[in-house]
Amino acid sequence: MIGSNYFSIPFRLYGDYENRSNLTVSIEVLQTVLGTLVICAILLAYSIDQRSLVRLANQLIEIEHEINRLCCMYRPLRRQRVLCNLAVVCVLNVCLIIVLLITENLAWGAGPISWLSDILPTFHVGWMLIQYFMLVTIIQANFAYVNQAIQNLTRVSTPDLRPQSLYQTRRVVVSNSTVHQLLQLRDMHCHLCEISEDISNFYSLPVLFGITFLFLTLIYNGYFFISPLLTADEMLEYKALINTIIWLLTLIYPISLLTNIITKILKEIGKTGSMLHNLLSYAIGKETKSELKQFSLQLLHRKIQFTANGYFVLDNSFLHSLIGTVVTYLVILIQFQMGSSHSSRLHHNCTKEN
Repeated sequence: MIGSNYFSIPFRLYGDYENRSNLTVSIEVLQTVLGTLVICAILLAYSIDQRSLVRLANQLIEIEHEINRLCCMYRPLRRQRVLCNLAVVCVLNVCLIIVLLITENLAWGAGPISWLSDILPTFHVGWMLIQYFMLVTIIQANFAYVNQAIQNLTRVSTPDLRPQSLYQTRRVVVSNSTVHQLLQLRDMHCHLCEISEDISNFYSLPVLFGITFLFLTLIYNGYFFISPLLTADEMLEYKALINTIIWLLTLIYPISLLTNIITKILKEIGKTGSMLHNLLSYAIGKETKSELKQFSLQLLHRKIQFTANGYFVLDNSFLHSLIGTVVTYLVILIQFQMGSSHSSRLHHNCTKEN
């Protein structure tokens, strides 16, 4: 990858295209170098934390065994639905990459050298974020299953279908079997929280590098999307415009998936506290109340966050901030570019008059 810069950087410096300027060339060179560094950093992080990755895989296998043991007491987990959603996400990402390659060739006549400098780093970072998304999706489904099991503890199935009395509902919570189930759910919830923290720590630094690269690439492609629309004296190239739109979709797609699922899992974790509060209001036994309070304290002292090395939380608020920051930088770049072109025209007119 580092050796490919000997071909990619001269290609960026001497390439000819519409709206080419010193600013765009500088961004392209920076994008090429940063893309190479990001790929190397991600691969290096994976190599160094290989043991953590193996431990994560073992923990996921263990939690699946625990889920299977509880499936006999509660409704089974809809794994097929989760797997189908993950398969659709992967297929859509592959389709975006294929369409991107086709439009790159049609719009710019791009070849392998161009693909090494921009598409390959984007592909690598995108799949890393989708891998992160897939793991969080599995954990989120398990959290939802645990919450559903906790909610089922407050329900009683009566054979005569008569309305349940408050005493009947409380009596179920006090039973020894219910306390045992509550302990199992508490341990499983704790295990899921530990896995979530390990996943967040493992992807923390690679995500920071990847988001930085995608941020720069978003600004670059956003500039080429807006610039032709604001320039009245240039003919609009629809192939280039479509290619830029595909670029923006390819960049936003993995980020939006990741931030959306992280927002969902944080909400799912927050639901557990309210469910325990409702369950505590039904409990009358000392043992049950003690276990519920201990479970509540466990939730109170454990704050799960998915961050990029502690710099920002990867939820939907980050996606909104990212889009707002990109738009702000685009406005600055366009104003700078329009000011430069206007001053160059004035200088050209003055030269003609003289």
